[in-house]
Amino acid sequence: MIMKQVEERYISSEASKMAYRDIKNSVDTAKREGIAEGMEKGMELGMNQKALDIARNMLADGIDINLIMKYSGLTQEQIEKLK
Repeated sequence: MIMKQVEERYISSEASKMAYRDIKNSVDTAKREGIAEGMEKGMELGMNQKALDIARNMLADGIDINLIMKYSGLTQEQIEKLK
């Protein structure tokens, strides 16, 4: 009888440990994915900001909007907003 209770508690304890590890792994994976996604979005924003800065400087130098579009990758609308 006592041995059966000990065995049941052991099995329950192991199941709890496995559940904890599964949850922890899920959280760790989600955290890593979130960090990677945040870094990617940050890089995109930084690259877009750099393109806007370059386009602004090109406009200040009197460069044609078509050339600015070609080299910056920005749309005409985005460039016009910089004026």
